[in-house]
Amino acid sequence: MSVEVLKDIRQELKELKRLYKQLVEKLIPTEETTNEEKKAIEEKDEIADEKELMKALGKTHVRRKH
Repeated sequence: MSVEVLKDIRQELKELKRLYKQLVEKLIPTEETTNEEKKAIEEKDEIADEKELMKALGKTHVRRKH
């Protein structure tokens, strides 16, 4: 293939990507994140231990294997 053919293919691919992006944006509109969502993403998560998890699940007695 010649250099010109490759350039044409590259240009057509760029155009297809642009058109695909526009189509996706119309079909699936993007929404800005809320302040609450940003905070949830940025904050470090707390880690629960097994006892806390079982309590949250309503299981008061946890058997441990020794």
